[in-house]
Amino acid sequence: MRTGGRTATFSHEDVVAAGVRIGLQDLTVQAVADALGVTPTAVYRHVPSRAALETLVGEAILNELTLHDDPEHPTAAHLVAFGRQLRRFTLAHPGTAQYLQRLFPRGPSGVRLLETQIRTLAGRGYAPAAATVLSSAVATVTIGIVAAEQAQDAQARIDPPGAEENTREALAAMAGSPLVQAASLGIPAHTADDYFELVLTSLAEGLVAKLPPGRDVADLAAALREEH
Repeated sequence: MRTGGRTATFSHEDVVAAGVRIGLQDLTVQAVADALGVTPTAVYRHVPSRAALETLVGEAILNELTLHDDPEHPTAAHLVAFGRQLRRFTLAHPGTAQYLQRLFPRGPSGVRLLETQIRTLAGRGYAPAAATVLSSAVATVTIGIVAAEQAQDAQARIDPPGAEENTREALAAMAGSPLVQAASLGIPAHTADDYFELVLTSLAEGLVAKLPPGRDVADLAAALREEH
């Protein structure tokens, strides 16, 4: 803290800890400086850029994620469980989904998570390349769904009247199409969790059908090219 015209010393670890408390969604150099009671210039003595700060904080947050595996689960069930864990974690840490979307892995925490999935799927007969493809596909879809959920929630918080108006306009547009309206009426009431389970289960089962244990990724890629 600034006292008596002098600035108290703080460490690299203090910067990271302040960033973790702020969270990735609201992370800025200014926010960290304010939390530490120093100037942004002082923070820049410990991190060279906003991007470097984001990576340090993001990796510290990801270090809190531990993936649990039930060895009795077949591959598709394991992938669904992986997606559920990733969704819970990213929902609980706003901004993490967007961090993962921009670049993964960026550091040791991301590498650790990827290695965990490669080893876990190796126990189910998958080579490292195939394990990476399966895990990345599930992670990409999971993170995309979470990012969309959080964007909608953020918009509703920032501009409630605008969000309500957008909803009314969307419903009006659907009402103008008998085909879309009939399709909507055929979809039962469901929650965001229900939707996620449907998408993730279908994805996992489809991935395993296309890429069973022992199939080479290059072989699958060649077969898909021939189909199209």
